[in-house]
Amino acid sequence: MAVSLVGCGELWEEASVDLDAELLRVEDVVRAREVFPQGWFSGGGEHFRGVDLPNDVGVLAGLLPMMLSVEEPVGSALLDRAPEVLRRAGWGQIAWMALSWPAVPELGLGPEHARTGVQACFGTDANHEPAPGHTVYVHVRPWEDERAQHLAQQIGHDVVGPGEHGW
Repeated sequence: MAVSLVGCGELWEEASVDLDAELLRVEDVVRAREVFPQGWFSGGGEHFRGVDLPNDVGVLAGLLPMMLSVEEPVGSALLDRAPEVLRRAGWGQIAWMALSWPAVPELGLGPEHARTGVQACFGTDANHEPAPGHTVYVHVRPWEDERAQHLAQQIGHDVVGPGEHGW
């Protein structure tokens, strides 16, 4: 559903897709490093590229929980690799930035280039509070709830919750 929503907009040249995940176990950190060796890992006040993470299990355990952050251009293989990390994570999210929403003249809405994006959250809500399952958020200006509904309808869905303050 999130990828379909992204397809409703226009991606800027510098558009990216970002993955963030909380890793709670050493084996999850090791696997995430294999999947995203150029990702950024942070924990215990330390920051590492995946390729520079310590190999010592005891040292890694002292850095838990660790956050993984990956940013890649849209169209990269990030979406193919992300499930391997997300199914092991305490929580995670994938976000598409640098997206423009088209005009919707019948609703009196012009094109929108700011405060736009799509965010898929796993095991959390948009504010990183624990939540079961996953939720897809479409980001629009606060007074443009009708744009969110229009975008959802474009992919055969409805908005299922009230508007929330997001990024």
